[in-house]
Amino acid sequence: MAESWQDLPDECWELIFNPLLLRHPSHLESLSLSCKRFLSITNTLRTHFNITHPSLIGPLSKLFNRYPRLNSLDIINFRHDDLHRIMVDVATNSNLDLQTLDLSGAEELPLEGLKVLGSRMKNVKVLCCFTLLTLRDHDLDVIADSMPCLEDLDISYPLDEGNVTDRGIEVVSCKLKGLRRIDISGNEKLTDKSLLALSTNCVYLTDLVVGCSLVTSHGIEFVLRNSTNLSFLSVSEIDFGRLRLDDYSIRCARNLSNLAINYSVVPDEYLHFLAKMTGIPLKGFALSQPMSPCFTFSGISSLLNKHRSLEWLSLDGIDFLTDEKMSDLSQYLSALVTISLNRCGNLTELTFFKLAKNCPFLEEIGMEETNLGGGGNKATDIVRNPQIKSVNLENNPNLSDECLAKLASVCPSLELLDVSSCKGITEKGIADFFKSGSKIKKLWINECEGIMNIGHGFELPELEVLGAARSGINDHGLVVIGNRCGKLLKLNLGGCLGVTVVGLKGILTNCKRLRRLNLTGCLNVSMLTVNWMVFSRPSLRKIIQPHSYLPSLRKLFLCMDVLFRQPWSCVLRIRTFFLLLELYLVREMIPLLKRGTEIDIGEMHRIVLRNFEPLDRALDGSDFISAFNDQEPFITELRSEPSDARSDGSEVHNMVLHTPLHSTIPIDN
Repeated sequence: MAESWQDLPDECWELIFNPLLLRHPSHLESLSLSCKRFLSITNTLRTHFNITHPSLIGPLSKLFNRYPRLNSLDIINFRHDDLHRIMVDVATNSNLDLQTLDLSGAEELPLEGLKVLGSRMKNVKVLCCFTLLTLRDHDLDVIADSMPCLEDLDISYPLDEGNVTDRGIEVVSCKLKGLRRIDISGNEKLTDKSLLALSTNCVYLTDLVVGCSLVTSHGIEFVLRNSTNLSFLSVSEIDFGRLRLDDYSIRCARNLSNLAINYSVVPDEYLHFLAKMTGIPLKGFALSQPMSPCFTFSGISSLLNKHRSLEWLSLDGIDFLTDEKMSDLSQYLSALVTISLNRCGNLTELTFFKLAKNCPFLEEIGMEETNLGGGGNKATDIVRNPQIKSVNLENNPNLSDECLAKLASVCPSLELLDVSSCKGITEKGIADFFKSGSKIKKLWINECEGIMNIGHGFELPELEVLGAARSGINDHGLVVIGNRCGKLLKLNLGGCLGVTVVGLKGILTNCKRLRRLNLTGCLNVSMLTVNWMVFSRPSLRKIIQPHSYLPSLRKLFLCMDVLFRQPWSCVLRIRTFFLLLELYLVREMIPLLKRGTEIDIGEMHRIVLRNFEPLDRALDGSDFISAFNDQEPFITELRSEPSDARSDGSEVHNMVLHTPLHSTIPIDN
């Protein structure tokens, strides 16, 4: 037995540290700073890395050497050239053995970079290419050749929609025989031929997601008959009235445990047929946004009655569901863990209470855009369910403080709550909620203008994420949040006009672990307070600036550093710096002018002065602002002038500005 903590092997420390990593990677920071051994151990626990900006291209190899077990990279929303350089750097300057790569949101795939990476890393099994700007058959050829061990491929919803054809999918199916999961949704040129190729060539296929308008019920029928290992099937825009299922089809689909049907025609006959076939071990079922003609309550009741082992269920957008009908269905859902009833406009809190009572294992409830608060005082049998951890009640305009209090009393162990866009909730409702919800970890009150603070009371030690964009949160509310939520990690205050630097001081002083802060649209927060915030709270890793149209802080401070080293008078240096600042502002405002937006130069000048007030106080008493306070704006007018017409007849607009001397300065478009 170990006599002291130094004698414990690294494997024991890994078991101790792993729960902290699963909760949030930031929990390992203090441990990594305590000693070199803990630093080494925490580095070995890191398996995933998210590259957020091209400026990280340089030091990537050093970072990778720090994390020897890194096997997953996210490189999302990058331009083609930047993505290519990163992939080449990853392949040539590191010893990584990547298994997962996410390139979602890229302009296009860097094919040469993929080839280099594929030649060095042979074990890539998961590739995500969700919402690429463009995706072609040739890209799929390169993917299949470069990553022959690929098992999971997501090429869903490219923004061009129509450049991938059946030929590209046929090539993938022939070259990637070990493929187990593929999502081809949103590729509108794909037909049943793609499903036939995947089902025939990829014998290990377990998960298939299809949302292509040209795919028909015949392709789905072929998959059910031939993909005997299929366990998850999600389809959209299918007419199941034309699906010819029989006992043989069901026997072939004996491993199908999760079925999701969206935006499709689903007659009662199909649901009754699924109910009769008990050979399908359904664990999850989704029937969302049905198209007419569709099933009735009889069909869905028959299915749920026969498959009482369902663990997750989604019935989004079904208008005929009422509280009475959901009360009947809940009797069949004793094994349910997750349920989604979003956009079922006839459901009230009575359904919520009934589910909490009849579903003892229920952990997650989604009831967006329903009629919560419309049940009156009919609820009589309210039972607490300590298993419920997550509740999404977004966009329920009738939800009141009293109703929220009742819902909170049902869920004493609630960890996640979303009441965004619930206009009827006030700060009293949130305060009352916290009295019974001290275990809450994530709270969203976006667009709740009636909530100005979360109420006074005891500390909320578990709250880590607070989304309050466009809410009524003001400085007083921020001070309260700072006093009660000392372990806050993420805070979104986008569009909160009542927030100033006074409230931010309360947050940054007390929330010593805060990592992300969103101040988009907080017009009363100075841009230059960002610099102060970084020094005040070293834990911050990401700040979204309050004025997105203002110039880069880095460029401005570089200019200021150069200017203040010149042997000029203070006034001259200040005037020169402010001229540069205004020119930067003009450059950022050109897109607004092109859309016909009017620019108030006087207001722009006042913003400049207001943004430099904190800097003035920080310059050792030098009267920075007063030296410029009486100075008129260098730029007095900013407009778009028509110039020569192009050959196609369209006008060319030059961006010009005027100074007090009435000289015209052209601005490059």
